[in-house]
Amino acid sequence: MIKTFPIAAAALAAAAIASPSFAQSFSPSSGAVSGSGPIRIVQATSLYCNLSLEAMQLGPTSILIPTRTVSPMSQGSGFCLAMVPYGNWQADVVPGSSTSIALTLGFRTDVLQPCYGTVTASWNNATNTATINNAVLPLVNAGDRPCIISGVVRIPSLQVL
Repeated sequence: MIKTFPIAAAALAAAAIASPSFAQSFSPSSGAVSGSGPIRIVQATSLYCNLSLEAMQLGPTSILIPTRTVSPMSQGSGFCLAMVPYGNWQADVVPGSSTSIALTLGFRTDVLQPCYGTVTASWNNATNTATINNAVLPLVNAGDRPCIISGVVRIPSLQVL
């Protein structure tokens, strides 16, 4: 009996660690959230634009971002109007972290070369902001240039738990 107790305790501890209650999740876990913020995209030129988005919850760990708009900022570039969001966008929690999220996003830029991929953004629950610092979005077509993206997008009602 004494020999089986450590095995049972180890099994119970392993089950507790694997429990979903220890995993990161988005809150709210249903409905829609929206946000916006300034971004800088560098490919052939450097563009300062405003990014607005509306996200629909897929589940507690993944958010689909079907609505996104890039527009000029007051001191930004008119070329932002040529900047078109590209591909399917989504946000995912990073397992084990409440201060990072994985963003899959892309742009067809001012030189009409698409870039698309997943980058890690810092997440701040106190300010409800995702911050991207000089992240590289890979090129889509051979010979195109990758994009470098930076910015801060505030999504007021979103938290990572």
